Amino acid sequence: MPSYGLPRSSRLHLKKDFQQVIHGGAKLQYNGVILWWRSGPENTRPARFAVVVSRKLGPAVVRNRAKRLLREAFRLNRKNIKEGTDLVFSPRESEKITHVHAAQEALKTLCGKAALLKHSSENKS
Repeated sequence: MPSYGLPRSSRLHLKKDFQQVIHGGAKLQYNGVILWWRSGPENTRPARFAVVVSRKLGPAVVRNRAKRLLREAFRLNRKNIKEGTDLVFSPRESEKITHVHAAQEALKTLCGKAALLKHSSENKS
């Protein structure tokens, strides 16, 4: 049975990695979601992803749902994101991300504006 989870190699874990992305990278905002990203010199490793959620978003149930939806959106679209990129997402409005399609739209739009998506000719294989 295939594994549908997000592999450890596709997640940011270390505090220094978060700091490098948030303080040394670029930032965009769309539809209640903030994206910080940083393209690394290593183009051989897959894109890495993390979600940072403030308590201001709401109770734990709301925060966890937002994290789950953004993680799933990344999992479904990670093959379309350039290798070597580190992404940190932070949802700011829980009403804007109510289902996976809204999370995917936010992810694709932000990555498109940041020029982090691979060319469409590469995605068709």
